[in-house]
Amino acid sequence: MPPRDWPLDGFASRPATSHHDGTPLCPVPGPNGSQPADPIGAPARLTMWQAVRQSWLIHPDWTVTDHLAWLDGEGYDTGTLTGDPAEVVGRWLAEHRRTAPVPRPADDPRVYMVAGGDMVAVFDSAEEADIMAVTMTAANLEPVTLPLTEAQWEQAHAVLRSQLPHVTVTDARSTRAAGAS
Repeated sequence: MPPRDWPLDGFASRPATSHHDGTPLCPVPGPNGSQPADPIGAPARLTMWQAVRQSWLIHPDWTVTDHLAWLDGEGYDTGTLTGDPAEVVGRWLAEHRRTAPVPRPADDPRVYMVAGGDMVAVFDSAEEADIMAVTMTAANLEPVTLPLTEAQWEQAHAVLRSQLPHVTVTDARSTRAAGAS
């Protein structure tokens, strides 16, 4: 957002970006003297709930204590949680386990499609798809995840290519040659 206060009103136009606290970006030398620095984007930070989900997907064997230690190590302030942090994270983990997809038999191959923004990615495991969905959520997208049969995916892929050619489709299945199409 633009700086809250701009001391150069009348001399220079207000820049479009500022520090998180609303102060102007630091001055740097430019072609016409000092000017505000160019902004550098910061990656989106996961909410604490999203971080617990992501760490649970990667480390399903971790205890509540392991998750709390990881959150603290990553700079999350678990003291801001409403209630006892161990109880809150314990409830979150129970919910993740309760809603986790049931593994499919090997003779029922599935493709897990995640769509968000102008990107569609397919995976051969629900866990990989969940990680992508968490990443897209952190990027302020609202991803949709669908399990499909191979035949359903082939049909959806054909529709995407013909009707939405601007959408990037990434096949991240280990059984296929990876890449965008």
